[in-house]
Amino acid sequence: MGDSPVRAVAFDLDGTLFDDRQYARAGLVSAGAELQRRTGVDLTAELLAAYFRDGHREATFDVVLSTAGLADDHVPALVSAYHDSEGTLVPYPDTERTLETLADDYRLGVITGGTNGREKLSRLGLDGPVEEVIVTAERADSKRSPEPFVEMAERLGVPERSMAFVGDRPGLDFPQPNRLGMSTIRVMRGQYADALARDGAVPDAAVDSLAAVPEVLARFEGPSDRL
Repeated sequence: MGDSPVRAVAFDLDGTLFDDRQYARAGLVSAGAELQRRTGVDLTAELLAAYFRDGHREATFDVVLSTAGLADDHVPALVSAYHDSEGTLVPYPDTERTLETLADDYRLGVITGGTNGREKLSRLGLDGPVEEVIVTAERADSKRSPEPFVEMAERLGVPERSMAFVGDRPGLDFPQPNRLGMSTIRVMRGQYADALARDGAVPDAAVDSLAAVPEVLARFEGPSDRL
């Protein structure tokens, strides 16, 4: 935990400010339609099952195409269709109010590794209170390196130890902020709600919803947290 008062808060996007399974579902349906257009074969149900039931989140298209005996040269088109989907995105019920509340006292940013991060934030209607956005998919680094977190603190005009980071995926969201001395808060919901946090990935605090974040930040300011 940082040893300076928190003056800025950065958030992960996917899974933290909204349930990103809705983005995945819309994208897979779009990819299924594209595959059917290209091959005449409808594998939408198989794509959804591979991702949501079987846990193939990194190579969904490769797995389904291979099982169906289709060439993997369709993958680039399916990836494009996935990210070009314009399905409705809805934030968690407490997201907008939490950001508006925090914006009164903190500078706010978003660090996301997801493709189309800025577009997602806009579609969610959350770009108003957020001052700075870093999308690592557009860069040469990722949240597995310190650079995005260091840069976000610089953009928000605070020392690294005066920034808190809020995320949902412990192995990706917290090791670097912890090393930098930032305060870290985990939101325990979404597809990583049951993921174990080990060693350097253990956050300073864990909450069930974003609505609890302001109270946790206030606790970080208390003298008992600075001993």
